Amino acid sequence: MKRYLAMFAMLLASTLLAVTAARANPHGLVMSEDLRGESAQAQQAGKPLVLMFSLPECAYCMVVRRNYLLPMIREAGNDPPQIRELTMTGRQAIKDFDGSVTTPTAIAKRYGVKVAPTLVFVNAAGEVLSEPIVGGDHQFFSVYLERAFETAGARLNDKRVRPR
Repeated sequence: MKRYLAMFAMLLASTLLAVTAARANPHGLVMSEDLRGESAQAQQAGKPLVLMFSLPECAYCMVVRRNYLLPMIREAGNDPPQIRELTMTGRQAIKDFDGSVTTPTAIAKRYGVKVAPTLVFVNAAGEVLSEPIVGGDHQFFSVYLERAFETAGARLNDKRVRPR
């Protein structure tokens, strides 16, 4: 009996590990699964939700992750920006901002994303807060990224102050 319990525990542990690994992007960013929950978390932290639209094996996507987004997350410590990745061609079911089920492909289409990588800054309702950053690593990428965070943050704060 103990032997079967031990085997069951190992099987359960390996299944949980596989599920956790499936959610994590091997490149380091968290893959989006629940836009409603993720945007609510970002809103609670007073930040925009940044959606990075990517493609598998996209060299520019790798550069943006490695050189800009992951260092930004690491440097922020306990107060990191809320960044989630969506594969533009993804067909897996994820929860949309309104709680309905959709796909990353449908979300990319909604935001007019045609190039990878593209960064879209949104509020809890999925409304765009700044100009998307389209394309990969270029001379002024860090400036565009900083400006987009500033603009999105300002617009997010404006929306909180305005009466409805």
